Amino acid sequence: MTRSAFSFPAAILLCVVLSVPVFAEPGKIVPFVSVKQEYSDNILFSSSNEVEDSITTGTVGLVYLYDSERVDARLDGRLYHLFYRDNNQLDSTDGSAFANWDYQVTERIGVGAAADYRNDSRPDEDLNTTGLLLPGDIEAANFSVSSNYMFSEATRGEATLKYGLNEIEEINTDESNDGIRLDLAFSKNLSKVFENTTGLFNFSYFHYNADYETTRNIPGPTTRTTYQNFASDVAQMYAGFSRDITELYNFYLQVGASYTKTTEGTRIKSTGASTGDVTLADQNDSNWGGVLLAGLNYDGLYYDVGLSISQDMRGGLGTNGVVQRSAVSLGIDRKFSDGFWVTFDTSCYLNQNERQTQVDLDDLTFNIQPGFRYEFLETFTLTGLYRFTSIDDRERDTTTERNMVYLVIRKDFDL
Repeated sequence: MTRSAFSFPAAILLCVVLSVPVFAEPGKIVPFVSVKQEYSDNILFSSSNEVEDSITTGTVGLVYLYDSERVDARLDGRLYHLFYRDNNQLDSTDGSAFANWDYQVTERIGVGAAADYRNDSRPDEDLNTTGLLLPGDIEAANFSVSSNYMFSEATRGEATLKYGLNEIEEINTDESNDGIRLDLAFSKNLSKVFENTTGLFNFSYFHYNADYETTRNIPGPTTRTTYQNFASDVAQMYAGFSRDITELYNFYLQVGASYTKTTEGTRIKSTGASTGDVTLADQNDSNWGGVLLAGLNYDGLYYDVGLSISQDMRGGLGTNGVVQRSAVSLGIDRKFSDGFWVTFDTSCYLNQNERQTQVDLDDLTFNIQPGFRYEFLETFTLTGLYRFTSIDDRERDTTTERNMVYLVIRKDFDL
C-alpha cells in the first residue's frame, strides 16, 4: 500500500511536539506491551464466503502524560503486528499515534491542539463507533485547534477547527477523503430559573470531499478507469439542555436541523484497444434533515450506565461521501472489586446516503459485546470479550454476520 498522505514517523514527531513540555516533571511515562489472541468466524466480513481464523496481535506502545496547573497534555503511540494462523497473506504491521495539548492562558481563556494518525489494515476497526465497514487498508491523519472563553461565571463558549486526510486502498479501487470542519458551542448555567440545568447551543459547518477511483478491464482488451468526486457542504444547528436529575443521574437533549448540498462529478478514461476521455455533467443535490442528540447517564458506586440516541450528518469514511447516521447505544460497567469489572455494550447504527451516480447507501449495523476487565499485580490488565456483529445492506438485500472472541493481556511499565 502506498503511504503518501502522511508518514508514521512524521506523525509521532508532530504528536511529541504537541505534547510540549515533554519528559519533564510533572510528566509521567508509561511504556507498555500487550498480546491479543482472537478468534473470528468471518475475518473478511463476507456475506457469502465466510472464512474463519485465529489472529495474534502483538503491541508495543508508550503513553506520556503531563499535568500541571496550566498545561494538560497526552501522547499515545503504538505499533502492532497481526499474525493470522491460516491466512498469513493478511499479516501486517500497523500503527497509531495520538496527542493533545491544552493550555489555560488566563482564568477566562484556554487554547488547545490535537493530532492523530493511524495506519490500519483491519476492516472492522470502526464498526463499534460508526457502524461502517472499511473496504481496504486505511491511512488517516487528523488535526485540530481549539479555544474556549468564559464570558461570565455562567456562560462559556468554545470554537474548534478540524482538518482531516484519509486514504483507503483495495484491489483496483482507491478512495481519498479530506475535510475541514468548524464547530461553535455555547453553554449557559440556567440554575437560577431551572435547578441544576445548563442550556446548550451548537453550530457546525464542514466541507467534505471524496475522490473515488475504480479500474476494470473490459473485452478489447481495454482498461477503463472511472474517476468520481463527491463534494458536500453541511451546516447543522441544534440546541437544548443538560440536567443533573440527582447526584447520580444526568440527562441531556438537543434538537435541530441540518442542510446538505452535494455535487457529484464523473470522468471516464479508456486506454488500450479503445481510447477516450469523457467527462459527464455534474449532478447536484440538496436536502434538509433533523439533528437529535439525547442521553441518560448514571454514575454510581458499583454501576456506570450510559444510554445515547443520535441522528446527524457525518463524514462517511469508506462510503465515498457524507452519511446521515442514526445511532442508539447502551453501555454498562459493573464493578465487583477494585480491580474487576464486567462490561456490556450494545449499539445499532443506520448509515444512509442517497446518491445520483452510485448505488445508494442504506446499512443497518448491530453490535452486542459482553466482556470483563481485570487489573492485577498493579501493572497487569486482562481483558476479554465476545462480540456479535450483523450488517444488513438494505440496498443490496444482503446480511453479513460475524462472531468474535478475544483475550488481551497488557503489561504497563511505570517509570
